[in-house]
Amino acid sequence: MPVRRPSLWVPALLIVAALPGCAGNGPELQSLNLQPSGQNAPTVAALPGGETSAAKVVPGATGSATEIYSRLARGAMSCWFAAGGPLKKDYIFHATADAPSRGGKAEIVIHERDPTQPNPRGPKAYLVGIEPTGEASATLTVENRKMTDAYASAMTNDVTRWAKGTDGCAATSSVPGWIPAPPETADAAQPAKKTKAQKAKVKAAQAKPAQQP
Repeated sequence: MPVRRPSLWVPALLIVAALPGCAGNGPELQSLNLQPSGQNAPTVAALPGGETSAAKVVPGATGSATEIYSRLARGAMSCWFAAGGPLKKDYIFHATADAPSRGGKAEIVIHERDPTQPNPRGPKAYLVGIEPTGEASATLTVENRKMTDAYASAMTNDVTRWAKGTDGCAATSSVPGWIPAPPETADAAQPAKKTKAQKAKVKAAQAKPAQQP
């Protein structure tokens, strides 16, 4: 009668189970996010709330994060949201920025306008991220979420110019209505507002009884 020898599988399994991380409570393996190579390859940008989304890096930004943010915010309000600007009617500008002493990290968010809500900031349509990489340098990213391709392209062109230090609105654009109307034209389209003195004269005339013949 053959003698049965003890199985070698049991000790082997016990050794494997004793290795760190194999019992289920060890450190989890983090997945690798492989990005395509190339100069225009998108990067993964972290957004508030732990959300991640693909964002395109804008090359050529000059200056500190705070300087870049100041130029972009000034350009957006002077061009996109100026009287007669392309985004004035249907979108809202919102931004957050750290103090220069804390690095100056900033985010600009263009929201769709939702007049049905007490806070009219609707869904995010276009995002600009500014991440400091040194005292005088920063990484600039943009992400289009809900803008049309034409608007997103025009906005990215503006952001690129402003980030490089060029102020002012675009002089030419293939996007209809993208160039803001001159101030005098925009003002002419609005009904003339009466001054306080004119309003007082109108009220006085209305209150004065008509003279009897």
